[in-house]
Amino acid sequence: MTGFRDIPFDAARQVADGVRAASAARRSCVRIAIEVDEGAPAYLVSCVRDAFVPQTSTGLLHIAAFDAGGTVRVNPDCDAAIVLAGTSGAAPGVARAFCAAGVPSAIVVESSVEAPSSLSSAGIEVIASSSPESLLDKLAEWLSRSCKADVSLGANFPFVRRAVSRRSIGARSSQNAVIGLLPFGSGADLPLMTANQVLMDLDLAGVYGQGASSSRLVEATAVLAGAYASRALSRRLSKSLPGLGALVRTGVAYGATLALGEAMRLRFEVPNAWNHRK
Repeated sequence: MTGFRDIPFDAARQVADGVRAASAARRSCVRIAIEVDEGAPAYLVSCVRDAFVPQTSTGLLHIAAFDAGGTVRVNPDCDAAIVLAGTSGAAPGVARAFCAAGVPSAIVVESSVEAPSSLSSAGIEVIASSSPESLLDKLAEWLSRSCKADVSLGANFPFVRRAVSRRSIGARSSQNAVIGLLPFGSGADLPLMTANQVLMDLDLAGVYGQGASSSRLVEATAVLAGAYASRALSRRLSKSLPGLGALVRTGVAYGATLALGEAMRLRFEVPNAWNHRK
C-alpha cells in the first residue's frame, strides 16, 4: 500500500493528491481468480464462496473448476489467484501457471504435507487450513501482502479489511518514525507527520468502503489535535532525556501514529460490524 517513497515531504500537495488517489483506489477494479480442484473439501469451498462476495461492482471474480485432464484459463491481469486443492493432483500445476503469468498465487490445502515443497520456492503461497476460520485469517494476511489493489480489495471483501488496514497503519507509522529521526528544524516535521496521518485516514476509509466526505474533515481535526499533543509529549520527554532527542522523537512519532491508526480502524470497523450484525 505505502512505502518510504510515499512520505509526504510536500505536505499540502500530497494531501490533495492523496484525496484523489484514495478515491481512485477505492473505485479501481480488483480481479481475483478462484480455481477449484475436483474433490476439494466442501467446507473450504463453501467458506471461500461465502467470503468472496463483492460489495461493489469493482470486485471481479473468475471462478472455475478443473480436474486432471482439464484446461485452465490464466488471466495475467488478475491481482491474485487462489487454487483450492482436491484429489486430482492438478492443483500445483494450476498454481504454477498463474505464478508464471506474474499473478500472485496461493494453493489452499487441508495439510501442508499435501503440497509439494517446491511450491514455496517457486513463489507460491501454501495455505494449510483445516477450518474455515483459520483459512480466512491466512487468506487475508496473504492477500494484504500480495494484492496491489489492496484498497479496492478491502472495499469489496470485508474479511480482508483488518489485515489490509493494519499493514497500512504499520507502513505509515514507520514513515513517521523516519520523519522523526531526520534533523528537521523546530516544528518543521509537524506538517509532514500530520499529512501522513491524514493520508492514513484516507487509506483506511477506502479500505472500509468509504470515500472522501465531511466525516474526513472531522477526522482531520482529530489528527491535527493529536499531532500537537504528540509533539508536546516529544518535547517534554526530550528535555527529560538529554542526548536521546532523536530516539524520543522517533518513538513518539511511531507510537502516536500507530495508536491513531488503530483508533481510526476501530472507528470504521465497529459500525460496519454492527450494521452487518443487524
